[in-house]
Amino acid sequence: MDDIADAVRRILSEERQRERGGPRSRIVEAIMVLLLSRPMRSSEIASILGFETKYVSSYLSYWKTRGYVDYSNGYWTLTPKGEEYAEKVLERETSEDLDKMASIAKRILSSVNVKETINYKDSPSRGGRGRGSLSFIEPRTGKSHNKLQERARRAACVLKVYKDDLDEEELEVLSSLLSHYAKWGNTYIYLDNLAEAMEADYNWLLRVARRLQSKGIVYIYTDPRLGVRIGLTKNMKESLESCVEAG
Repeated sequence: MDDIADAVRRILSEERQRERGGPRSRIVEAIMVLLLSRPMRSSEIASILGFETKYVSSYLSYWKTRGYVDYSNGYWTLTPKGEEYAEKVLERETSEDLDKMASIAKRILSSVNVKETINYKDSPSRGGRGRGSLSFIEPRTGKSHNKLQERARRAACVLKVYKDDLDEEELEVLSSLLSHYAKWGNTYIYLDNLAEAMEADYNWLLRVARRLQSKGIVYIYTDPRLGVRIGLTKNMKESLESCVEAG
């Protein structure tokens, strides 16, 4: 999932920096790589990529006629032809040389200036998850990152508000949900995707999610087609809107 997210960000970053060339092809590549993760509605794709829904729908409709995507019950999926194409794009985007990866890693580490809120420890019940950091606190520069920075500040602020009311496991799950919100602007995620992102045991994650649900912090919804979804409650979303501290 992280490889897909990184590839989508790179594709869109290149697209927004280009003044000429074939913009349509790059947008389609970003959409198809995103659909590798799971079926999605066009409105969700548009929200993640930062385009209008009708704009994304027009691309999807065209590439459906070409046999790359399919549409059913409100969700877009890749056809076998589309999957093959998207995997080639993903492979191209992720096969970067070691020097570039090392440069990115050093830049990430140089930006860490906030002490971890949670004391992460390995736990067999969580699938051997080790230490982690609050990735949404990572500072960024440039006008295009203004919204991301604002979401990151709000996420860090909310986590600070709740850190004394939750145990370590609950804080870890809330931190991951807020990190997802800061990156993508979405206040929900499917539980299997969250488990994969956290490298956590699914059953452990579900137990912790239920504790957070009992405290009114998250809701849990079972989609008959796509599985269990976890998201921030209305009160939590209001807290994100009103929280103004810098974390």
